[in-house]
Amino acid sequence: MKTIKFVAYLFYRYYSTTKGFAKDIPYAATLGALVLLAYLHIFQIFALLNITNLIPTNGSQMKVSNYFIMGLFMLPVLIFFFAIIKKRELQRLQYDDKRIKRGYIYLIGYIILSFSFLMLLAIFRK
Repeated sequence: MKTIKFVAYLFYRYYSTTKGFAKDIPYAATLGALVLLAYLHIFQIFALLNITNLIPTNGSQMKVSNYFIMGLFMLPVLIFFFAIIKKRELQRLQYDDKRIKRGYIYLIGYIILSFSFLMLLAIFRK
């Protein structure tokens, strides 16, 4: 749980200091990033087990309906992160600069490796 909260802190700190769209909503952007990272791993597991047909889409070309279905599919993980990561707690967390810098480097590497692994699975599991 400490690792998840540290990663949440890194995302929150990034979104709090950025000049982009997320500067006004860093907590929501943090939860969204964590949910996407969690689902990246769920899709990796589905691809490894060759059960990608469990990903809920209705097979139609209407993207709006597919986005809605995927949003419902992601809702339980969002609720989980919302329950364990509180905004006030993120605001109170403090880490030394060396740990934050190292954490950002590991997080970026981890995300790149995770996406690369998913792409390799997609290529070789066709």
